[in-house]
Amino acid sequence: MRYPKGPNEGKLISPYLQKKTYNYMVQSLYKSKSDYCSLQDSNSRLEKKIKNLVKKNQELLKRTQSLGAKAQHSRDQKSKHIAEIRSLVRRSHQITNEEFRKKVKKIFNPNKNFYSSNTIWLATNVLQVGQMSLHSTVECMRLVYEFLVGEPPRDWLSTSTLRTWHQDVSELQFKEQINQIRNALTFGIMIDESTRGQIKNLVLCYQYWNENDQLPSVIVAQLQHVIKCNANTISDVVIKHIQECNLDVKKCTIWTTDNTSYMSGDKKGAVVLFNKKTNGNSLRIGCGLHIIQIIMNHFEQEAFGALSNSTGFSRKPHPYNLLYLAWKLHDGYDSSDKDKPFNLNSQIIKDLYDGLLGYHYNQYQLPLRTRWGYELRTAKQFIDRRTAHVEFANWFVSELKNHNTSKQYFNDWCLFQSWLLNSKLNIQIKCLINFAEHFYEPLTQFMTGQDKTPRIYQNNQFINLPPGRRAHEMPDKVYEWYRFFQEVAKNFEMFFADELLEALETLSSEEFGVFFEDLEKGINKALNHFEKWFAPWLHLPLVVCRLGGNNARSFASSFYSVVLKKPWAKSPDDLELRFAEELEDDLRNGKTDSLGL
Repeated sequence: MRYPKGPNEGKLISPYLQKKTYNYMVQSLYKSKSDYCSLQDSNSRLEKKIKNLVKKNQELLKRTQSLGAKAQHSRDQKSKHIAEIRSLVRRSHQITNEEFRKKVKKIFNPNKNFYSSNTIWLATNVLQVGQMSLHSTVECMRLVYEFLVGEPPRDWLSTSTLRTWHQDVSELQFKEQINQIRNALTFGIMIDESTRGQIKNLVLCYQYWNENDQLPSVIVAQLQHVIKCNANTISDVVIKHIQECNLDVKKCTIWTTDNTSYMSGDKKGAVVLFNKKTNGNSLRIGCGLHIIQIIMNHFEQEAFGALSNSTGFSRKPHPYNLLYLAWKLHDGYDSSDKDKPFNLNSQIIKDLYDGLLGYHYNQYQLPLRTRWGYELRTAKQFIDRRTAHVEFANWFVSELKNHNTSKQYFNDWCLFQSWLLNSKLNIQIKCLINFAEHFYEPLTQFMTGQDKTPRIYQNNQFINLPPGRRAHEMPDKVYEWYRFFQEVAKNFEMFFADELLEALETLSSEEFGVFFEDLEKGINKALNHFEKWFAPWLHLPLVVCRLGGNNARSFASSFYSVVLKKPWAKSPDDLELRFAEELEDDLRNGKTDSLGL
């Protein structure tokens, strides 16, 4: 092939161009639908597509213009609203002080025998704030009125009137709540006893599902003085109150109580007697925080020795006595104590620490054996301050020797000085802190904490349960804690490795042997009480609470297979097999109550 014309006329066309021309002819000239008619049809289709795209583009332009108009309209409306607000603000400036005072007086009506509902609402709600007394509430209301009006009222609300309002409002609210309980499918009670001197107060609460708020609710129903607090008295009081409120005693399915013997007894406990007297089937749930307190007390008593006085101080070497003495000498004397030596009080002691050592510390927590968390806080404070205490006590005791001081006060500081240097006591406090940080604190935080996963469907959305409502998590948590506790008991020497190593270096072989054995006994005693009080969450009927937790589907599948004796819907996984095995054990042991499932 040669160029037909141009500057290269007559010359051979390059092989590259010849090959490219050949390939084009092969791929297009002899290709299907490459004739004139096919190309014309394809061109027509493309023109239709172009028209459709142009039409859609025009529609999008119209929608954009419409949205722009709406946006402009919204901006105009916003400007109009802002103008109206500004106008109202300008007009509000026109109200005179006298008109404002008249409106406030009309709301309060202080000089008439009639008070508005808003005044009653405000007064009764102020009374509920903190520990407000009737007198303080009346005074607060008067001050609010005087602040708004600019002058004190001539006549004012009396405490007797406020008391009447409070009683009336409380009665109305109580009746409304009792009606909800009456219509509920089931309800529970919470009951506790408190001793004040010679008087025993019995507090009765109802717990139920509030249909209006779609939340679990608790109301205080009765505060009663009782001469003798025993299982028979408590069961009679509960039955009587349920009947007086016209509630169905058969609907009372749950008792939440502490773990005293007259409440928790399997044969003569209050719940057992209640069921016998009513032919009911109520279930008792022990207070989790009280159970933790029991476990920690038994650990401390078994590991470090029991104290004859469960509440006060003695001079027996014991971690609690050392902590109490540390509090007493540093914060137990205040400016009101008449028998304080040399007029010493807690602030003077702090100033001496600051001046002598340059050491600053905050107030010691008073350790209470009935509030184990207080004792733990004191223990942590003591360990942090021990080095400063040793240095200060050495100086202060020598100073007290040179002055005519109270013998009791001097002996207390001498005892404190000797206990500071008692290796066994200090190691025991470290063991106590170690165990509490891995057991007491996590359990307490869980019990009082809040489930972060929304569980309640309310107003077309899922919301969280209130803090402390964690029964749906208890079976899985108890299983987790139980496994941890068993591991600690099995390898307690590893758990207390640092403390045991320090004891090995500082104690004699005989002292170390006793210390080692007592610590092991303390862990085993704590484990036994954990099993006694928390194990019911691992068995029927309480284990059905899993249906509200994260493993609800797995537990439901196991329950369906084992209890209802239905075939597995699919091959069970390890978790379902574990649940099934636990349920089978319950059935073999006669535990068949499933709370109606």
